[in-house]
Amino acid sequence: MDFDFRLKVFYVAANTLNFTKAASELFISQPAVSKNIQEIENSIGTPLFERLGNRLALTPAGKILYKHAQVILEQYNQATYEINEITGKQNGNLFLGISTTISQYVIPKMLVEFNLHFPQNEIKVTQANSKRVEQLLIKNEIHLGITEGLPDNRSLKFTPYIKDEIVLVTRYTNPLCKEERFVLNDIYKLALVFREPGSGTRDIIDCKLKEAGISLQHLHTEIILSSSESIKRYLKYSNTAAFLSIHAIQEELKNGDLKIIELEDFSIERYFYITHLVGGLASLPLKFMNFIQQHKGKIYS
Repeated sequence: MDFDFRLKVFYVAANTLNFTKAASELFISQPAVSKNIQEIENSIGTPLFERLGNRLALTPAGKILYKHAQVILEQYNQATYEINEITGKQNGNLFLGISTTISQYVIPKMLVEFNLHFPQNEIKVTQANSKRVEQLLIKNEIHLGITEGLPDNRSLKFTPYIKDEIVLVTRYTNPLCKEERFVLNDIYKLALVFREPGSGTRDIIDCKLKEAGISLQHLHTEIILSSSESIKRYLKYSNTAAFLSIHAIQEELKNGDLKIIELEDFSIERYFYITHLVGGLASLPLKFMNFIQQHKGKIYS
């Protein structure tokens, strides 16, 4: 197990060529990255990284290990799943980590459908923001994640699941939003509600606003809340606005409680991702992944 983790640390560090970024992706400290790399180097008797000016590079030995590391990790994961199956540790259990928006609005019907087709399995779902789901995967505490964040963690594989759009919404009676369309700079006039840092929705909103030249520190953030449900309830009683997944507001749009503020020449589109450790999937996690991909048309049917 220790070697497995050290190799994973090396693989991510070799991908990023930056120990600080590798530490962030693995949810460990930068000294811990250095320590694990040094332990491998001591074991094989040669350096794996070298400094070339201000940048980090792989040594010839590092390049050889990097070439084989992904294959080794894939085979290790596959072997672990197969051993767990014959020893009964899998035992029909499926541990999922699902980010908040997907857990509340997208995946419930898929879980029902899966249980109808495969009733002998026990499924445990942990709802958390996308960064926490990634952390649970890296710690091997869950088999599979479904996340809404930016797919930028090199120790994980991200497979597009379904498309999403994030829209700016407010309560239907907000007197500040009577116009049919807004330009993006009108956002500075609004009091805004945001999700917490670490939320996949928050990450992509911040990224897209920065790309559009919006100064995040100059926005009027009235409050930060931890879920789309709490944001929708807050919007109901205030003249604030928030960016929310279109999947999260279907009922409120039908009922006339919320309305979308159309922003000219600005949109936020993304994918929800099925997420797992780099390497193969086996048994129940693979079966679940294939099932929800094949049946995604039934989410709202």
